[in-house]
Amino acid sequence: MYTDAVSDPVDDLYQAVHYGSAYAMSDYETKSQNLYLTTSYIYSPKLKFHGTVGYNKSTAEMDQVIFPDITDRLYDEINDITDLGHQDFTFLHMHDYSNLDYQLMNFSLGLEYMLSKDVVWTADGEYAELKDNEGYVYGIESGSMFMIRSGIRFVF
Repeated sequence: MYTDAVSDPVDDLYQAVHYGSAYAMSDYETKSQNLYLTTSYIYSPKLKFHGTVGYNKSTAEMDQVIFPDITDRLYDEINDITDLGHQDFTFLHMHDYSNLDYQLMNFSLGLEYMLSKDVVWTADGEYAELKDNEGYVYGIESGSMFMIRSGIRFVF
């Protein structure tokens, strides 16, 4: 009896003896559309500007998982019972956990100012907004972010 094994030798062929996604194939479909627009402008030899607009819309879903009936392969001849105690699972809504549906918008503007031949000061601002239409395991995760960053770049 191979109740805890991955496979059970039957007529020199191996058959599944447990529930598992390797034995119950399910299609997973993703769709993603992306649009990016970037621009840059050289105002003077020392000053440059740049900007980006980005949009992403993504969806994904998995078909319902239907596991094979393996009760005929789990018969315990010694105790004359079919033991499914360790495999008492319900998978009715498992496929819903992989559903995704969100939109992401980003906007950024920045500049570079050449302080000297080898030193450049940079400043950037970015705004992003995420709209989650399908709560994943942790629920709806919509939100926005605004970030300002600045730095010094050394050219060598």
